[in-house]
Amino acid sequence: MKITITTRLEGSVTVADPDPLLAAIPALFGFVPERSIILMCFDARSQVTATMRHDLLWTRGGRPPAALKKVFAQLGGLGADYGATNVIAVAVDDRFAPDHPAFTHLFRELHRALRPAGGVTAAFAVGDMSLGAQWRTVWRSAAPFSMFPIDIAESGTLSDPQCSPVALAKAVEHGRGILRRRSEMADLLASTAHCDDVDECRTGEGIGAGGPIESTDADRLALVYETVLARTGGQPTPMACRRVDELADALTSVHVRDALLGLCLTVHRHAAEEVWLDLTRRLAGTPRAAAATLLGYLHYMEGSGAMASVAFEVALAADPSYGLANLLDTALLNGMRPRDLDGLADLSFDLARRLGVQIPPATYSAAG
Repeated sequence: MKITITTRLEGSVTVADPDPLLAAIPALFGFVPERSIILMCFDARSQVTATMRHDLLWTRGGRPPAALKKVFAQLGGLGADYGATNVIAVAVDDRFAPDHPAFTHLFRELHRALRPAGGVTAAFAVGDMSLGAQWRTVWRSAAPFSMFPIDIAESGTLSDPQCSPVALAKAVEHGRGILRRRSEMADLLASTAHCDDVDECRTGEGIGAGGPIESTDADRLALVYETVLARTGGQPTPMACRRVDELADALTSVHVRDALLGLCLTVHRHAAEEVWLDLTRRLAGTPRAAAATLLGYLHYMEGSGAMASVAFEVALAADPSYGLANLLDTALLNGMRPRDLDGLADLSFDLARRLGVQIPPATYSAAG
């Protein structure tokens, strides 16, 4: 993705205005970061190759603690792996004014750690990511960068992140707006009623425990796939108690789950997301972990790392030993690119065919 920087006059001098870049941050992450250090890695064509965020910590003296410096070193290595030639850093923190010396110390440490990725090209501080927030340019590198061919504006006020070109593009592409904070993502996955049969609900009767491929796995996969197809067609299947339990039983089969992973790259992506989200909220235990893992993988593949992380957290809270959620969460924490995991989707198409379900070919590509 490329972000266009505008210019403006400061007195009689034309300067680059980083506001479009700063306002794009919530859309790039899918939520509004708070008290965070944010890195945007760019390649030689000024294309965004990776975005990274970490909680911003301070010592009592207003310095980055040793633990955060270690994180900086890891981020520098990741930036290099992503082919970054320039890194833009943004500190979002309401504990200091944007012109506070703490940010100068912060970016100096960050610049040292990011030398494998070319160092920090420019760095900015802002109290929060809301319309009208005051931002300030804290750091500039002497190295050339096509995004900032001229000097950078000293300070300014943030335009509305909800209306940034990147936010609008993301809304069109994924049909979702920007969430206010990470907690709102968790709220989306909060447990709800098990089924629509409130008065006759018999939660979880007859749910299996998974194992090797069984003769019933073909029927289990067909059941889940039919549910996704119905959602694609705009006629969602009523979630009666028995139906929910049958879907839960289907998801306990790791083979059924694995065969469903590839749906995130097909024309059924949005319907699958709705079904995985619905089942995550309705189910408990291992079936909830399976649904949340499918949801997390879908968001991982489309580049929504924050939502993927929350989904994996929900999966592991439901079943701490759930292997695939642990593996994917570790991959995400270690900065593995989505495209490096799309092999799982390829395997799922083959597995689905073995189970007698013909999933349509991929029409989307994994992000990154």
